[in-house]
Amino acid sequence: MSLYGPDNPGQPDGVKGLPKVTRIRNAVILPDGTKKEPLGSGTITGLLGVGGMANVYEIWNSQLELSRAVKLLHPNYTEEALHRFQTEIKITAKLSHRNIIEIHAVGHWNGLPYIEMERISGDTLEKLLEDRGALPLEVCTAIAIMVGRALHYAHTQEYVIYGTTYHGVIHRDLKPSNIMVTDDGIVKLMDFGIARPTDASIHTTDGAILGTMQYLSPEQLDGKEPDVRADIYSLGTILYELLTGIKAFPENNVSKLMLNKIKNEFKPLNQFALTIPSRLRRLVHRCMVYDREKRVQNTQEFLTEIGKIHRSITGSSPEQVVRRYLTEHEVFHTAVSTRRQLPVKPVLIAIGMVCVLAGAGWLGIELWSRISRNNLPAPEIAATIPAEVTSSRSDVTIEPVAPEMEKEVNRSEETRTVNFRPGKKPVSVIQKKEPSPPLTTTDKILGRYGAASLLDAFYKSVDRQSWKDALEIISELPSSALPEPRGVVYRARVLRALGKTAELRALLAGCAVEDGELYLQRAALSLQRGDLLSTVQLLRKSEKTVAAFKENRELRLERLYLEAQCAARQFDRDRTEETRRHALDRWYEVKSELRTSRDHPWYREAEKAMQQIAER
Repeated sequence: MSLYGPDNPGQPDGVKGLPKVTRIRNAVILPDGTKKEPLGSGTITGLLGVGGMANVYEIWNSQLELSRAVKLLHPNYTEEALHRFQTEIKITAKLSHRNIIEIHAVGHWNGLPYIEMERISGDTLEKLLEDRGALPLEVCTAIAIMVGRALHYAHTQEYVIYGTTYHGVIHRDLKPSNIMVTDDGIVKLMDFGIARPTDASIHTTDGAILGTMQYLSPEQLDGKEPDVRADIYSLGTILYELLTGIKAFPENNVSKLMLNKIKNEFKPLNQFALTIPSRLRRLVHRCMVYDREKRVQNTQEFLTEIGKIHRSITGSSPEQVVRRYLTEHEVFHTAVSTRRQLPVKPVLIAIGMVCVLAGAGWLGIELWSRISRNNLPAPEIAATIPAEVTSSRSDVTIEPVAPEMEKEVNRSEETRTVNFRPGKKPVSVIQKKEPSPPLTTTDKILGRYGAASLLDAFYKSVDRQSWKDALEIISELPSSALPEPRGVVYRARVLRALGKTAELRALLAGCAVEDGELYLQRAALSLQRGDLLSTVQLLRKSEKTVAAFKENRELRLERLYLEAQCAARQFDRDRTEETRRHALDRWYEVKSELRTSRDHPWYREAEKAMQQIAER
C-alpha cells in the first residue's frame, strides 16, 4: 500500500493530493544529527536511531516549545519499503489512543517522505528485555494489558481508507522492537508498516512473508489469510518472553523455525524455574495454540483474563507498576533457568518403596509400643528418661501418664507423649506455653499489606486508594520518614482525598517539591478561594512540570476540568461573548477527553454547564 493514488501514473494505489516522489538513489545525504538543520516543523537536535528503512531524528519545535521525532525514509528505498512507510502513515494517522504512538504531520524533505510523531522518552521493549532479562510478574501483566488495549482499539475502530470504510486493522508485525516503554510507565505501540484492515487486503505481497518470523503466527508462515488472532498469537509470544527473558522460538535457522512453529514446539512455562500463576501460564499457552480456532479469540477476551490476573497480583494500575519498576529497581539482567527434568518412572517407583518401608516401620514401632505399654510401674518412669530431658527448666514438668488418661493427654495442646526406650511406658512432657503478646498497630498494618516497612505499606495503601489506612500509617510515621518527593506527593493525595483542606494547605505551603500533581492540587485550593488569576498560573505550571507519580491522562483530565470551572466562574463575573466562548470551549475539551466514558460525572457536568452557558 502506498500514499500515491491512481491519479499518479506509475505509482501504486494511494491518496489524492500528495506530490509524486521520484526515486532518488544515493543523490541525497541524510543528516547525521549533529547540525541544526530544518526538518518537519522544527530543527534537528539529534539522531535517535538508524534503521534499514529510515532514520529517526529528534527535532525541536520552538513555537510549541517541545521536542518531536521525525522518521525520514532512506534515499535508496525499495518499492516495498516505500509501501510500508506510506502504510504506516495512513494507518497510524487514523489511530488516536494513549497506547499508540501519535502522528502529528507528514511531509517531504528533499523529495523524501517523512512522518512527524510524538517524541517518546524511553526505550523499546526489546532494549528493556536485553538490559533486564525476565521481568517481575506484575510488570509482565501490566505491559501485556497496555499492549492489549492498543490492539483492541486498532481491531475495533472504523477507518476510511481509499474512500472505503473498514472495520479494524491487524498490526501483523507485533514484536518487542515495535513497542516503546516511556519513562513515566506508558507503553506505546508503533510501526504499522504492514498493518491491514481486518476485512480486506488493500495491497498484495506476492506471497512474501512480512514481519519478524519469531513472533509471527503459524497461519502467516503458511501464507493463510490472517485475522485478529494473528496479533493475539504474537502478543502471547511477547508475554512468554517477558516472563522468561528468552524467545519462545529462538531459532535463527528459517527452516527449523518454521517447522517448530508449525509443530508448535516450544518449552512450556512450567519447565522454567519460575513461580507463575497457573492461570497466567494457561493464558499464554492459549494465545500460542497452533489452531487459531482454539486460541484466545479476540483482544477483549485477552484483556478480561489478563486484567483479573493482574488484579490478583497487585492493586496498582499497569502504568503505576511499570513506572515504579523503572524508577525504583536497579538495572541488572535476570536470567531464568529451566527445571531439571527427573525421569518419571524411577522417581515414582522410589517414592512407592519409601512409602512402603516407612509404613512398615511405623506399624512395627506401634506394635512394639502396644505390647510393652504396661510393663513398667509409674514411679519408675522417671528413671527411664534421659538426663538431658530432666534438666532444670522451670517451664517443663515430667509426669507419668495413666493408661486410661493417655488419650485425653494426647489431645492437649500443651502436652506431647514420647517414648525414650523401647518396651517402656510412654511419658508425657508437659510444656507451659507463654501467652503470645498482642499485635501492635504496626504489626497489623504490615501484615495487611504484606510490607517490609511502614513506608512500603504507606505507598501500597495509597496506590490502592485505601485512604483511611494511609492516614493511620501517617500517624505512626514521623514526618522525616516520608522522603521527598514521593512521600510528600502521596501524603498530599491522602489529605485531599479525605477532605483535610487545612492540613493540605499547610503541607503545600511548606513544600518545595516541584511536581505537576502538587501544582494541580495548589490550583484546586486556589479555585476554592476564588482566586482565578492564581488558579490559571498554577494550572500552567502544572502543565509544564513533570508529574512523577501519576498518569498523564489523569492529570490532563483534572487540569481540563479545573480550567473549565475557572472559565465558568470568569463568565459568571464578566458575561461577555469572549468569556462565554472561552467557557464553552473549556467544557467542550472536558467532554472530548471523556468521549469514551460518558457515564463519568464530569462528562455529565460538562453537558449541563454548556447548556446553562448557552442559555444565558
